[in-house]
Parts: sequence; structure tokens; C-alpha cells
Amino acid sequence: MTHYATRFGSLDIADNQIWECIAAMPGFTELRHFALLHVPTHGPFVWLQSLDDALITFLLVAPAHFQLQYTQAPHFAHPQKSGIPMVMVILPQQPDGVLQTNGLAPLYFLPEKKQFGQWIVEQQESLTSDISTSNTPPANLHVLTILDDAQAPKKTVARPLSIGAA
Repeated sequence: MTHYATRFGSLDIADNQIWECIAAMPGFTELRHFALLHVPTHGPFVWLQSLDDALITFLLVAPAHFQLQYTQAPHFAHPQKSGIPMVMVILPQQPDGVLQTNGLAPLYFLPEKKQFGQWIVEQQESLTSDISTSNTPPANLHVLTILDDAQAPKKTVARPLSIGAA
């Protein structure tokens, strides 16, 4: 376990809970080590927390929450094709604004290797079914659960999350 400063406070994160970015995000090429953090009161959203810079974190969600799907896999995933796509959420500037996503630049996670990268797609594909209403992140993402103040009155605690299929 290594002690890291994060936007959620100080966390002890085991080596097997660290994700390596193998296809850098434009503008953040120096960031290589991340943790996936889930706050249960935030529903299906996951925070991609940089372990190289405590001030950098990205909000992610499964593509189905925006009625998106990806049938292709990025070049860095081959020959392994059991990855999990996630999309970055763009928070609104106004209190009454709507959430948006960057559907043409999803992140693709390879759980077996604990690696991920950003992937630029030519076009996004829409689901023909309803938008996902799952309240948990996708299974096999190996996220850490972060208890918020209402759940952990004394301090922030990180613990592994076991979840079923989304």
C-alpha cells in the first residue's frame, strides 16, 4: 500500500488497485498512474483520480448512460478484446445545465492488465434500447469505494468494491 493525496483526501492504495494509462489523454500526457474511485451516493459515476497529480480527476460513466455503445476495440487492446469502455462526463457550467459526454473519445479499460487509454473513434454508435438506469459502475472495473462524510463521519475510507454485472 502507498499513501496518495487525492481530491477525496489521503488514501492508501495497493499496487494492484493502480491503473496505468498506456494511451495518453491529450493535454495530460505526463499522467500515467490512476485509481478508479466510486462514491456510492454518486450512483453509477466513477472518478478517475490521477495519482501523479492530486488536483486532476475525471468523472466517468458507462456509455449506456448516454445511450452510446462501442462495438470496436482500440488498437492498444489487441489481441485482448475484453475491455470496458467508459466515457468522460462534461459537467454543466450552469446549475440547471445538463450532463454531456465526449462520446468520440472514450476511455478503454483492460482489467486483466490494469491498463487503460483514451481512444478516438470516427463516430459514436447509439443504442436502440433505453438509457441505462444502473446505479453502479460496470462489473470488473475494480474500483475503490470512497465513503462520503454522511457514510464515514470520522474520515474518508477506501475499500475494494464488489459489485454484480451492470
